[in-house]
Amino acid sequence: MFKPLVIASLLCAAFLPTAQAQDLTKVTLAFPSEGFLYVPIYVAQKQGYFAAEGLDVEVIVFQKGGSAALTAVLGRDADAYVGLPAVAVRARSKGQNVQAFAAVQTQFGSTVVIDGESARKAGVTATSPLAARAQALKGLKIGVTGPGSTTDMLVRYLAKDAGLNPDKDFTIMPIGGAPNMLAAFSQGSINGFSLSPPTITTAAQQGGLVLMDLAKGEYKPLDGFLFTAMIAREDWLTANKSTAEKLVRALWKAEHLIASEPDKARESVRAYFAHTDATIFDAAWSASLPSYPATPRIEKDAVEKNISFMNAVENDPVSLDPQQVYTNRIVDAVAPTVSTLKGEAK
Repeated sequence: MFKPLVIASLLCAAFLPTAQAQDLTKVTLAFPSEGFLYVPIYVAQKQGYFAAEGLDVEVIVFQKGGSAALTAVLGRDADAYVGLPAVAVRARSKGQNVQAFAAVQTQFGSTVVIDGESARKAGVTATSPLAARAQALKGLKIGVTGPGSTTDMLVRYLAKDAGLNPDKDFTIMPIGGAPNMLAAFSQGSINGFSLSPPTITTAAQQGGLVLMDLAKGEYKPLDGFLFTAMIAREDWLTANKSTAEKLVRALWKAEHLIASEPDKARESVRAYFAHTDATIFDAAWSASLPSYPATPRIEKDAVEKNISFMNAVENDPVSLDPQQVYTNRIVDAVAPTVSTLKGEAK
């Protein structure tokens, strides 16, 4: 369990009148990891937006990744999965009625870093052509969190797009989460890895080269990619329409705060990264900021990119209407009660 978020929800409740605190509706969110991918959720929690909507939000982190987190939602152990929609696309293709209902991050939140020596040998810098940067993976050992993970898929996608064979031209090594990844990178056991800030940022501070700034849409095939979304069972969205609307309204306020007052939003999440060096935190914040949307509305092409991304790297292609995978009906229901100019409930 990601303790800071749980503690924050309890603190919010503590300052509410007793009757109101007792009336809070419990909502459990399943995360496949921790980090800057979830900043809008952290902001909504820290700013008290969830509590103001009468919600007691608890987060459970599933270290085994997106499939495990979504399984908790399918098994009714959690209300919503917050993560990569591609995981839901795969579940939907197998008959599970899940839908993304709110955008949390609308640019690719992970990327790839390689060590400085490997970059020099390949003759690439941050200004080299994108294809050349991807081709720098050739002959290297690249760490990913696990087989079939988002990080694994990204490395394979970038390699294939640059004309490399990810199964022959370099070595993909399952390493696990951030601590293991940084240790392996520092020790030279791997030449690079795929993850998100602040782990990627730490490696860059150690002299590594971030191959592509995906959060800023530098790599056009993944520009506008819906990377993180709130996803739930359709029956839960129907039976808990009011709760879903409150969840989205709080998220909307958080996303607007990030867009309109980034310094305030930044300070509100600093506590969640208390063990991250200030320099690394600031760099990670700046790198991630362009990836957050101003509203939780989901765009069709952002979902289509999830499907094409999956089909480019997996052996079992998905043929699915993207409009089956997401809905904006919750966002549409909330829109009249939210001012997009002020980010406040009317």
